[in-house]
Amino acid sequence: NISNFKYLVGTHPHEDHIGGFDDVINNFSVDNIYLPDAITTTRTFTDVLDAIENKNMSYMVPSVGETFTLGDALLEVIYTGTDTSDLNNTSIVLRLDFGETSFLFTGDATDKTEKLILNKSIDVDVLKVGHHGSRYSTTLDFLNKVSPKYAIISVGNPNTYDHPHSETIEKLESKNIEIYRTDKVGTILVSTDGKTIDITSVRTDTNG
Repeated sequence: NISNFKYLVGTHPHEDHIGGFDDVINNFSVDNIYLPDAITTTRTFTDVLDAIENKNMSYMVPSVGETFTLGDALLEVIYTGTDTSDLNNTSIVLRLDFGETSFLFTGDATDKTEKLILNKSIDVDVLKVGHHGSRYSTTLDFLNKVSPKYAIISVGNPNTYDHPHSETIEKLESKNIEIYRTDKVGTILVSTDGKTIDITSVRTDTNG
């Protein structure tokens, strides 16, 4: 029974992050669309721009430090880049706080971005692991600063990149962080009342 999205965030213009973005815009009511200051000439990205135009909308490029609310939750833009030589590092990184709980959504941010945000307020309970668990993300310095209780890895099974990499898994395990992987358990649902965090999963018939 969902018909409206208050915010729609495309972390960066790679197909595995904005594929289907146009379907959401075309089929739902969307109040605000956020994309980084980066463009590509791919058909996927063009489809997104066409969908936005067909709805007589425009997208916004968020600024670092910008905040917006979702009910009683507060979202803060921790980072968004313009280095289009690696679109992963244009990823919009968001922190969400609700009550006493906190979350960090990293898109495909690599170690280069992680280094740039080490001085930010990024210590959270739940980390959406960057770049599908690639070895080029989740450095020890970053993990020490974030110090999450839970790590969620969004990754296909199988995938040609062999994500998540063993190095990343070993770093998470060395910190006794609970790991949840979509390739192992399916769709991951995180709910919180502002005090406790509940993580469940649902098997679906989707092929990714």
